[in-house]
Amino acid sequence: KTTQPVWISIDVPEAIQPGLYSGSLLVRSGTGDQLEFLIELEIGDAILPDPSAWSYHLDLWQNPSAVARYHNVIPWSEEHYAYLEPLIKNLANAGQKVITTSIIDRPWNGQTQDAYRGMIDWRKKEDGSWQFDYSIFDEWVEFVQRCGINDQINCYTMIPWGNRFLFYDESKSIVDTLVARPGTKEYEDHWRDFLIDFSAHLKDKGWFEKTAIAMDEREVEDMQKAIDFVARTVPGLKITLAGGYHPEIERDLYDMCVASNQIIPEDVIERRTLAGKHTTYYTCCVEAFPNNFTFSPPAESTWQAWHAANKGYTGYLRWAYMSWVLEPLLDSRFRNWPAGDTYFVYPEARTSIRFERLREGIQDFEKIRILRETLNARNTREAREALQLLDEHLEKYEISTLEKTPAGVMLSEGKIILDRLSKQNL
Repeated sequence: KTTQPVWISIDVPEAIQPGLYSGSLLVRSGTGDQLEFLIELEIGDAILPDPSAWSYHLDLWQNPSAVARYHNVIPWSEEHYAYLEPLIKNLANAGQKVITTSIIDRPWNGQTQDAYRGMIDWRKKEDGSWQFDYSIFDEWVEFVQRCGINDQINCYTMIPWGNRFLFYDESKSIVDTLVARPGTKEYEDHWRDFLIDFSAHLKDKGWFEKTAIAMDEREVEDMQKAIDFVARTVPGLKITLAGGYHPEIERDLYDMCVASNQIIPEDVIERRTLAGKHTTYYTCCVEAFPNNFTFSPPAESTWQAWHAANKGYTGYLRWAYMSWVLEPLLDSRFRNWPAGDTYFVYPEARTSIRFERLREGIQDFEKIRILRETLNARNTREAREALQLLDEHLEKYEISTLEKTPAGVMLSEGKIILDRLSKQNL
């Protein structure tokens, strides 16, 4: 005698003919009672491309260690990959563009239930030379690519928390730790051989052009020194940063992701977009709204992509796709962070309403992009009026607006406009 909500997703095949389709959903109880719910679906003429072709630069960080721990399997075993596969394919189906890799062990120390483990073995030989084993790194990247995520490989990180770098020292037969800040001789001596060797390996694999050294929320002085060192050591290797907006290093960043409260000049975003660079934004545990917590209004997950369309951003980042807590099916809280902050989806490839609504927003972003391209190409009075209507509505998607107007209210109006323009102009 309680209400049980049910979420239904319907993926419409591209080849289906436009028209009105109807069907029914049968619900049977354990005692044999049955309810029938009628469903009508109106299919229009417009077609979205495959998720792999979406322009939206989605970057949700993957943490394979959480999956191994929860299912109690050996990391990187066949069982581990079997549990990972539906999770990663689900992410690819949302248009994910970035593969998360750890080139050092514990880049964020222990900020999650399961620390991000290194995918590259650093080994200092007795003669002082270095040996690097890329087996796990290669295996993981190839696996994720097979699942449908191919655009970018982000490598965390050259500036970890505490500037601590773990490696195995054969002369001591221990896992040793170096603490060194960017710009110091110790730092550059530690990283030089790796960068040269790693870049050669990436080129052999055909991955150099899509790979970036990734940093997050680091001091601008440290970033400047690290960027300069990388440029001197391996010219052409890309750099990404998720953090504050720093005009001093903006031109050096291939993928620049700023916190949602940062302000970037419009001409900077336009210049970066024309240059083929990504300019995105992120939310984390500090933003009350818009966000993707388990208690956030689900419409906010959709609203985020409309906000990106308004600001000219090319996408969105969130730091945790599947960094599960101890019992993710029972309690989504972690330490003093808001519930749901560390993961979108659940074990056994269970999705969530907030993740489905995130994907819905990305689809809306693509509809907006296609409409803008079509209307600009037509350049008729009707097309210009339609484009003005769309742009005027998008101007409402400022974070400050959410203080008084719920995301769902704005989206209801926006989806009516999208539907009307799609029927008129595509």
